[in-house]
Amino acid sequence: MKTLRPYLLAAVSGLILIVIFPSFLKTELGWLAWVALVPLLLTLPETSYPQAFWRGTVAGAVAYPGILYWIVHCMVTYANMSRPLAWLILFLLIALLASYFGLFMVLSRLLMLRARFHLMLAAPLAWVAVELLRTYFPFGGFPWTLLGLSQHAFLPVIQVAEFTGIYGVSFLIVLVNAALAAALLSTVNRQPSTANFLHAWRELCLAGLLLAGDLGFGYLRLRQVDEAFADRPKLKLALVQGNIDQGVKWDETEFWENLETHLALSRRLIQDQPDLLIWPEAALTVFFNEHFQVDSDVVKAINGFDVDFLAGSLSREVYNFERHYFNSAYLLSPRSRTLWGRYDKIHLVPFGEYVPLQRLFFFADAIAKGNTGNTTPGREVVVFEPPGYRFGCVICYEVIYGNLDRKFVKKGAQFMTTITNDAWFGRTSAPFQHHANLAFRAVENRVYFARAANTGISSLVNPVGRVEVASEIFEPAALSVELRLGPAWTTFYTRVGDLFAYLCTLAVLAGAGLRFRARGKEAGS
Repeated sequence: MKTLRPYLLAAVSGLILIVIFPSFLKTELGWLAWVALVPLLLTLPETSYPQAFWRGTVAGAVAYPGILYWIVHCMVTYANMSRPLAWLILFLLIALLASYFGLFMVLSRLLMLRARFHLMLAAPLAWVAVELLRTYFPFGGFPWTLLGLSQHAFLPVIQVAEFTGIYGVSFLIVLVNAALAAALLSTVNRQPSTANFLHAWRELCLAGLLLAGDLGFGYLRLRQVDEAFADRPKLKLALVQGNIDQGVKWDETEFWENLETHLALSRRLIQDQPDLLIWPEAALTVFFNEHFQVDSDVVKAINGFDVDFLAGSLSREVYNFERHYFNSAYLLSPRSRTLWGRYDKIHLVPFGEYVPLQRLFFFADAIAKGNTGNTTPGREVVVFEPPGYRFGCVICYEVIYGNLDRKFVKKGAQFMTTITNDAWFGRTSAPFQHHANLAFRAVENRVYFARAANTGISSLVNPVGRVEVASEIFEPAALSVELRLGPAWTTFYTRVGDLFAYLCTLAVLAGAGLRFRARGKEAGS
């Protein structure tokens, strides 16, 4: 039983991690994140590197099925994949993500043993380094539900993200967990060292002070940001949520009925005289660039709105003797007479919009080919500039990549929009997890963030991360919202991106370097 105890503690951490993130239950349990890793970290001292790896992996293996269970729904319901194969793919993804937990434990142990870092410093540095790795590797990364996301609704805590991005919030959460674990370990030790005992409790007090400082800064920033926007010019947006079922969205026989659904909702909103009308991702299930060139019936159907019009559609082009497909956002002038700009999605969903290593993953080909075939990534960040204002638009999955989104603001966007189709997720926790990222993107850049989603959640999030308006999921919705042009100021994060996370990673690499130098000296002596 003694040998199982560390793995049971790791499993407890995994169970707590499931409930700290947004879910369809709409109950915010993010406060549990501040203790979620304590059971796992209690197993870290007096352990070997392999043991540390497997204990971390157990925690991840328990957590991720409860966080990512919705992936099976996507693959079975909309990719026509067999349920056993869908579960196999989910198992492989969970194995990969759980291994990151194992790597976190190994790095923490390494920093404690060789670099002589205390747990309170080693654990948060290692955690952020691993989160950064997970953001970009493999296949472009999967930064879904980074630990800091658990605090999306606790606004004073997340204001520090304008300097550090979401990683700074993750760092603080793990730091508090590590300080608690160190204090508990020093207390329950049968023969405690007075010096170690006092040091552990001093660290816990320091962690408390850092958390209090973060909260104090957060409350101050909430007031400062509100004041900064008080006299900014206003802009009125109209957000359309058509609620088109994914099962019929791409059915050509349903095209005109689906289009009429969006038109009817838009007519209701036009009465409020908005400056910008926004339809969701792929609201127009055609290759719109080709239709616009010939002034087709589709273009004529949408040219009745005397307002700037942003809509998601597809694009098809031929160059280098090959046909390329893009997931695009189009900005049209009033009455759709002029195409003011097009943005092609840069960061694609692996296995959803393209298949990496196609020879190896031949069985996943059907997922990406359901709509357009393998999608080509866009080549540049585009800031739309209709008369009077400038804004950026990221598409669906891109909103979880803070380092991409901030480039639009750095390039001059005064507010941000995102268009998405979360119908794939069904009535699961995924739409709520996806939407929660807007709070961080808004805080990181101090801009308003508007979202138009096919089946919800459509919303407006203000520059402190507060959700001002939000729709329900799987209901048609027509939202009239008002924002102020920003940003409040050019934030540190907008200028330098994930610098904080890279510095944490460099600190970990430096600590690992100490280990290898020590080994070299031992070998030479």
